[in-house]
Amino acid sequence: MPLDVNLRIYSAHKEFYDNLQKINLPSSYPEIKASAILISGCQDNQYSLDGATNGLFTGTLKQIWNTGQFAGNYRRLRDEIARIMPPSQTPNYYTTGVPSPEFEAQTPFKW
Repeated sequence: MPLDVNLRIYSAHKEFYDNLQKINLPSSYPEIKASAILISGCQDNQYSLDGATNGLFTGTLKQIWNTGQFAGNYRRLRDEIARIMPPSQTPNYYTTGVPSPEFEAQTPFKW
């Protein structure tokens, strides 16, 4: 949402949004015990490039993943993608939540 639209909507409904913040304090959130891995197309200060039929990152990921033939873990998947991509677009690897070395060691996209 464009910033000017966001500010206009917030200003028009300020009391409503401020009350939502008061009743949803972070201390009232339940503890999350999940782990998540984010592998994204580029760093925050970079742009994602286009490819022939997908974005460059997605096309490269599909090539490396090779319809499930890829045998490494999530970190290796990211590293293999980065090896092929230009230096102007470096895929990101970020984990959040409860650290889980077992999860990170899994073969990507195997259920």
